[in-house]
Amino acid sequence: MNILIADHNKSVITSAKECNPSFNVELGNPLAYDIDAVVSPANTKGIMNGGYDAVLRRFFGVTIESRIRQYIDKFPISVGEAISVMTGHEKVPFLIVTPTVSVSGEGLSGHQSISYACAFASVIAAHKRKVSYLGMTGLGTGVGGLSIRDAIRQQVKGIEDALKEIS
Repeated sequence: MNILIADHNKSVITSAKECNPSFNVELGNPLAYDIDAVVSPANTKGIMNGGYDAVLRRFFGVTIESRIRQYIDKFPISVGEAISVMTGHEKVPFLIVTPTVSVSGEGLSGHQSISYACAFASVIAAHKRKVSYLGMTGLGTGVGGLSIRDAIRQQVKGIEDALKEIS
């Protein structure tokens, strides 16, 4: 599986490249690349009104948020877990939802290890769907409010560890 971290925040890209990852790192939006799945750095309720989730909702349409929220109502997921949802989109058929924050009273995740858990779980969830090219932004580095450098180092390690596990 190929992986891409693409983000408009130059600090995310610089921090990721400092880790010398085995995967692609680019400035921009993952949706601008030839990916077949993208990661939503979601919250535990599936609300997609801020940050990159709002970009994803505009791209896939508002029904994607309804689909995710219905799923999470039936099968709750915690911060650091991941699920895959079919998007109905021709180019990007899968959305990997991995909450980086909780909205059940705890607020922000508050720890960079969340970036590791979300990245690892996202790669595993994408692998189960036979995804060829998974795109994601920095996890927890925007609305999640984590230290970019520390969170990205954890994210890169989570991706690398997941890739080792599935190979």
